[in-house]
Amino acid sequence: MVTRPENRHSVPVGSATRDKQYSGLPPSPAVACQASQRLLEEILSKPGTPPTIVLPPSGGYWVDGVDDSPHDGEEVAPRPQPGTPRQSNRRHNIDTDETATYYRRYFLGQEHINLVGNDQNLGPVVMSLKKEHIAGQEQTRILLRLRTETMRGTIPTGSGPLSSPLRMAKMLNEKVNVDNFMAVTCLNASSLIAAFDERVLNERFKFGVLYQKYGQTTEEQIFGNNDTSPAFDEFLEMLGQRIKLKDHKGYRGGLDVTGHTGTEAVYEQYHNREIMFHVAPLLPHTAGDAQQLQRKRHVGNDIVAVVFQEKATPFTPDMIASHFLHAFIVITPEFVDGETRYKVAVTARVDVPFFGPTLPQPSLYRKGREFKDFLLTKLINAENACFKADKFAQLELRTRASLLQHLCDDLKSKTSEFMGAPAKIEPGAVSPKPDGTPKQEGPGSKFIITVKNVLISKVKSPSVDTNLSGDNNKNYANKNKFMPNETHTPNSGRSKSSIASSSASAVSVRSAGGSGESSPDVTSRAAPPRPPLNDHSDDSSLNSVDLDPLDDKDWLTCGKTAGGVYVDSDTGLESMSSAEAGAGCGAGAAGGRADGAAPPRGDADLRQEVCRLKNDKLDLLKQNITWQNEIKNLREREISLQAELAAAAREVRRLREQQQSLSTTIPNPSPHDSTA
Repeated sequence: MVTRPENRHSVPVGSATRDKQYSGLPPSPAVACQASQRLLEEILSKPGTPPTIVLPPSGGYWVDGVDDSPHDGEEVAPRPQPGTPRQSNRRHNIDTDETATYYRRYFLGQEHINLVGNDQNLGPVVMSLKKEHIAGQEQTRILLRLRTETMRGTIPTGSGPLSSPLRMAKMLNEKVNVDNFMAVTCLNASSLIAAFDERVLNERFKFGVLYQKYGQTTEEQIFGNNDTSPAFDEFLEMLGQRIKLKDHKGYRGGLDVTGHTGTEAVYEQYHNREIMFHVAPLLPHTAGDAQQLQRKRHVGNDIVAVVFQEKATPFTPDMIASHFLHAFIVITPEFVDGETRYKVAVTARVDVPFFGPTLPQPSLYRKGREFKDFLLTKLINAENACFKADKFAQLELRTRASLLQHLCDDLKSKTSEFMGAPAKIEPGAVSPKPDGTPKQEGPGSKFIITVKNVLISKVKSPSVDTNLSGDNNKNYANKNKFMPNETHTPNSGRSKSSIASSSASAVSVRSAGGSGESSPDVTSRAAPPRPPLNDHSDDSSLNSVDLDPLDDKDWLTCGKTAGGVYVDSDTGLESMSSAEAGAGCGAGAAGGRADGAAPPRGDADLRQEVCRLKNDKLDLLKQNITWQNEIKNLREREISLQAELAAAAREVRRLREQQQSLSTTIPNPSPHDSTA
């Protein structure tokens, strides 16, 4: 029976464990691996051909393409007839996110309008609108970006009262409630919006390739394989090109060119995508290391892996202990009448949705171009589907929320600068800047001068008594003592310690489509220190960080999971600004009680300066990300130059030795020869 997505089950194969129920907390990885190992050994001890995939006793996985017997009491769908061989001209479709390219396809380069706003409950909102004629009818095309998702649709212009952007947004999501939308009029806005939408697109992939011999039941045995079979070499030759890493200029998938990760690898270009395979037997083997961490470091950090079996032998997905591996495609060669065929089976975690192409029945392929197209498409779709699993989806949701907030603030600030108006970052209305306020050169100096003006206006008030004046002078002295530690240089608006804390809390994350570029950084005030990125690691995917301890306390809760709440990021500037603003407001209230007059208008200035400081903070964070990428590129360039320098030094030594050998073999001419 082939377990299709509509009747997937997590019941392990093997009569000894079918009736065993598991309740309470799931077992630890070590206990689960031991239970799976005992199950595999039990299956191997029985006569007959074992199944290629065995679900673990603890469950948590689904399987496709495995023939097994029906379980007691389980209803089995009628077995379909074996499928006919697929035609060679049949194309396998790669799953892509059409919403990611929707803006470029329908809006970019055409007349449209972009709007930004803030919802009290849903957070930042970025919406694109365009009028067009479809089937002779005027319609409005809408693209609505929220923290949780991007919604799209077309609405007939004459279908109802659509006079305001809010009503248009409510046609897609009735929960949207934005007080005031702001039209984006700055230059280069479309490219920023398109970059946000297309960040999930990935054109670079890396997959693990494991070699399992008959009877191997542990990951130590699989990672310890050095000797391979001709069938495995034939499979690798079909899978891609075997390249020399030293001369490779394309995508490396975390492998380096100096020999630390082996000398050869399997690489392939497929439909404008680059694929690097981490073949375990081609990675360095460390003598005395039972776990072979050098190999597991790369394969264990992949999301999808291919398991090539020497012959039909049981494999269980929890055999490889990894927080990243979510799907396995098991390949078993069969030789019929001198022809090589491959049997395919798939297993993945239960929270990974089904991905195509669908396996035929029986799931047997002839060696050739058709099977290669099927397998590469299956691998790419598997990784895209794995990013929809809970662990990756929660991480992507937090990253998306932070990037959308940055995009919204960036568009607002750039539009305000372009139009010569103050930026509106806060949801509440910001009072306009009073006339006659002197211009400052930096946000830090503006903040200090504003506080000085508020305090000086209170000192000059004739109704204020001497005690209040003394208190103001004391507060002013305290502020002068406090502010140099917080804001000292203009244009920065914060101290070096604030910048350091912001950069220390940056966590590199791959988005759902990964796109070969490093995923944007998410800043978190309470984020724990993460291990640094490897200098030779690639940007295309998640770095080697344990995903299990993900919770709202360790990560920036700017994304919304089920029932989650969004919180703005904080690196210390808001605390300083709110403390200063609170002091100014308190002083203003005291002054109002003393003279009976209305409080001065300095509160609006303070709020306005806080907004500007937040904009400067975002700019510094973006600069920090850019500098980190430049540092990484420079490190790679340094390693490359060192290798070239070493090669040049060896060449110089060789030429010198050759010159010395030539000088000793050629005799000096004698005086008689010169006379003659």
